[in-house]
Amino acid sequence: MSALVRLAPGLRDAWTEWLAARPWDLFLTLTSDHRTHPEALHKRFRYCVHQMSNELYGRSRTRRSCPIEYVNGLERHKSGWPHSHALLRFPDVDLSDRDQFSLAEWQQRVTDTGGFSWLSRPRNQGDVVGYVTKYVTKDGALELSPNLSPAVDVRPSLCLN
Repeated sequence: MSALVRLAPGLRDAWTEWLAARPWDLFLTLTSDHRTHPEALHKRFRYCVHQMSNELYGRSRTRRSCPIEYVNGLERHKSGWPHSHALLRFPDVDLSDRDQFSLAEWQQRVTDTGGFSWLSRPRNQGDVVGYVTKYVTKDGALELSPNLSPAVDVRPSLCLN
């Protein structure tokens, strides 16, 4: 189970600094094609992460513990429809190698689960972290992956920035 964190505006800077110290590999935006509850959107997000893990790391490793780390910021539009912005880290995967991970293929697969999605490689770690934490100060929430350690992993990601 992931940790749900509601951010008070005064805590945003601390969360941004803590999350920006991590080497994030992927920025993902996810919307729903119908009015739904934010928890349902996060469940869809976790399903997609699980599918990525199965393909990248194998089912047996994923069953023991999904190696993909994430932080998922959830917010409702004024219309009431939720959307999310997530940062993901893929240990030991080179996202620049299309044989290991195809952004176009995964964007289509995530979109096919029921709404719009956009996947991109972060150009600036601080900017994408700030974007994710900005939205949760407006009555949103952060969902943290269960394997996201309070200590920053000093091993660099294979992501080239």
